[in-house]
Amino acid sequence: MNISIRNALLDDFESVYPLFKQLWPTKVINRSALKAVYDRGVISQTDELLCVVLDEKVIGFCAYAIVNNLWQEGYISYIYAMVINENQRGKGYGSALINECIQRSKEQGMKRIELDSGFPRKKAHEFYIKLGFEKRAYLFSYDL
Repeated sequence: MNISIRNALLDDFESVYPLFKQLWPTKVINRSALKAVYDRGVISQTDELLCVVLDEKVIGFCAYAIVNNLWQEGYISYIYAMVINENQRGKGYGSALINECIQRSKEQGMKRIELDSGFPRKKAHEFYIKLGFEKRAYLFSYDL
């Protein structure tokens, strides 16, 4: 097996889209709106979109934004999407992807990596804690 982690390409959307459906199984996804957001992320100067590729097939995806953060008195990386194909979980690909985010964030001078994860995703929470993340806040959200 040949695994690599690389920057996402515009053409990767068709491979990444099924992963979004796994990440948000109860969400009704507006495919064209999601593609527009994905495309903006790929060409953004402040976002990093990464794909895990196994034997030439995309099996994982992560996106983070570089955010100016007052509390950290500097920049942080905020992971806003992270998913490994459910058939490939538990094989170390997610750890490799997070470690790539950590390495890139360090190289870019970030002070911290943060993310949020829904309450029902208990396995994901255990995964993040195992990798050294700490639970330190609640996420509050307001629909506009």
